[in-house]
Amino acid sequence: MRWLILIVALVVAGLVGTAFGWQWVFAPLLAYALLKWSIASLRVLVTDAKHDVEESKAAPVGTDERILFWCEECGTEVLLLVRGTSRAPSHCGQRMNERTEILN
Repeated sequence: MRWLILIVALVVAGLVGTAFGWQWVFAPLLAYALLKWSIASLRVLVTDAKHDVEESKAAPVGTDERILFWCEECGTEVLLLVRGTSRAPSHCGQRMNERTEILN
């Protein structure tokens, strides 16, 4: 059934393209592709925002750990006394590595 619909659509597109010009065939296809891409991009932004909110709620506050992050690229170290989120910070375009120290 799908093959039949595809064949009919191609025949109609060929007739419209030869009779009125190919811009009448490609313009709706381009508009549809841009619409799908825009919706997918917005969906990713909303999903990431929800994910960040859930992570920030689950993050521990005021623990007895000192959390040290370091960058493999340049060797920069960051010491966190209170952790805001469970995600590692970024430096040099990638996530930093975590090293946990337990206080005595």
